[in-house]
Amino acid sequence: MKNVFLCDDDPGVRGALAFLLRQHGFDVHAHASGPALLQALDAMEGPVRGVFLLDVRMEPMSGPELHEQLIARGLKARNPVIFLSGHGDVPLAVAAMSRGALNFVEKPYADDALVAHLDHAFAVEQAWQAQARRCEFLASLWDGLTPQQRRVARLVAAGDANKVIAGTLAVSERMVEVHRARVFERLGVDSAAGVATTVEKLRGCGLLADAQDTQQVGP
Repeated sequence: MKNVFLCDDDPGVRGALAFLLRQHGFDVHAHASGPALLQALDAMEGPVRGVFLLDVRMEPMSGPELHEQLIARGLKARNPVIFLSGHGDVPLAVAAMSRGALNFVEKPYADDALVAHLDHAFAVEQAWQAQARRCEFLASLWDGLTPQQRRVARLVAAGDANKVIAGTLAVSERMVEVHRARVFERLGVDSAAGVATTVEKLRGCGLLADAQDTQQVGP
């Protein structure tokens, strides 16, 4: 299902757009204002799937302001946003793209061009949603480690030998071996390279800070 969350405060434009997009097989959820769209999203159960098509100039909440609210709800990395902008709105739309919007379509636009932009946005959404699921899975693996096991995992990923890790964490080499074995098991890897790959993927998901916390706080 291709959900398009359309927001435009002009009833004529909103109705014409909804009709056009439904003719091309999109499931359109049309809203007259940003607050109305946000209220509808808050009432939804489960993850939001679809693309947002937002007019730039709206009352009482502009398209860019609505975009900021979507970002605050964690939708930036999952749901593409396309802006509909008049000629004078292009700088605002470009600024919104710097905040993660996928594209903007300048008015007047050709119907086929708008549909093509949406088709591309849905391909992007599919990739973003898949990446989000991978990151959630990796987060669940990392959350299954104790704080000390996470420290060991970071040091293993950095290429440190057990003896070096023991000195860094002020524990015995035997304790490092135990932690290392549990890290391998819980991350589902069988080598230090596997740990390093997982840690790098976690960083790519924004789930790990660059700085390594290696302070020893117990076994």
